Amino acid sequence: MIQTVKPVEEMSQFLKLLGDGTRLEVLRRLAVREHCVCDFVELFDISQPAVSRHLKLLRQAHLILERRERQWIYFRLNPNHSQYNLLMTILTTTPLPDLQLNQC
Repeated sequence: MIQTVKPVEEMSQFLKLLGDGTRLEVLRRLAVREHCVCDFVELFDISQPAVSRHLKLLRQAHLILERRERQWIYFRLNPNHSQYNLLMTILTTTPLPDLQLNQC
């Protein structure tokens, strides 16, 4: 059996994260501007824990960063991620959403 080398395994994990439609759409929207959890709950019509689970996976992979503002946590893409350029190439293969700025 062939042992997978670390860069191949890392790329595999990266692509698995993008293989979920909800996470991919979260990333597409974060490419335009930062969002809080409530934006995604409303957008996807799924529970807050379900949205938080997707965000946790993206955060653990260091694809997104967060900042706190009072009781809200805002998420944004991590431009320092090793696969950031590839991510942006993937995300821009379709038009990015035109998003209105709304506050939680």
